[in-house]
Amino acid sequence: MKKRILAIDDNEDFLVTLKDLLEGSGYEVDILPDPSKAEERIELRKPDLMIIDVFMPKRSGFNIIEDFRDNGLYMDIPKIFLTCLDDDIERMTAKACGVDCYITKPFQPEDLIEMVHRILGNNPEKG
Repeated sequence: MKKRILAIDDNEDFLVTLKDLLEGSGYEVDILPDPSKAEERIELRKPDLMIIDVFMPKRSGFNIIEDFRDNGLYMDIPKIFLTCLDDDIERMTAKACGVDCYITKPFQPEDLIEMVHRILGNNPEKG
C-alpha cells in the first residue's frame, strides 16, 4: 500500500501540479483546496503526511496546526509547510507549532521529494 499525502492549498492549479509531482514519485496524494474541511478529510483518508500552505482564505496553515495542537489531534502526522513566506519568525513559529519542515515557494521539486522521502522513508510503499 502506498503512503498517503494530504496537500492543502487554496490554489487548485498548484495542487494538481503538486499531486502529479508526488504521485510520480510513488505516493498516493489527496488534494484539498478548502482548508476548513481539513479535519473531515484527515479522518476520511488517514494521511501519513500533510503538506499545508500558510496563506489561505478562511483558515491559514497556522490556524490549522494550532487547532490540531489545541485539540490534541493529528500530532503523530508529520507536517510540511509549503509557502511563499520566507521569514525567520514564521519558520520559528511553525517549528514551535509542530511543523516538521518549512519549504518556501518557489522551490525545486527534487528538494520537496527529498524531504518527503526523509520524513516518510525512502520507499513510498509501506513496509
